[in-house]
Amino acid sequence: MAHWRMLLYGAIGGGLISLLTLYRFIQSKRRWPWRVKNGPTPALYLTGEAIRVVLGSLVAWGLAASGQLGALGAMIVGAGAPAILDKWQAMAPQLHSSEPPAPAPRPAGVPRGRESQEDLTAAKILEGGAQL
Repeated sequence: MAHWRMLLYGAIGGGLISLLTLYRFIQSKRRWPWRVKNGPTPALYLTGEAIRVVLGSLVAWGLAASGQLGALGAMIVGAGAPAILDKWQAMAPQLHSSEPPAPAPRPAGVPRGRESQEDLTAAKILEGGAQL
């Protein structure tokens, strides 16, 4: 399918989530988001929603360009783009931190470097706390 269509489907997915969010807010508060005390201005609200639509279209386009998505998949990815990007960011190495990661806690009463083989759980190995 054409790349511009994937951009459009992703934008539609992001727009649908924006509309759903606005609907739920209006239904629960019975007023516009910018009319609530300490709420965003209309321009700020619309900017945030426009960013959501752009993120949805770009993530859907990127995944569709690799041949992984069809039209419905692109809409779903567009709707979930903020969550997808949050997961990708969490999986990426922390480039802004110059400190090494904190060592994993060792069991009480066991001197450093004396952990038994049974203590080498998958969590310790994944955290980098176990040296093999």
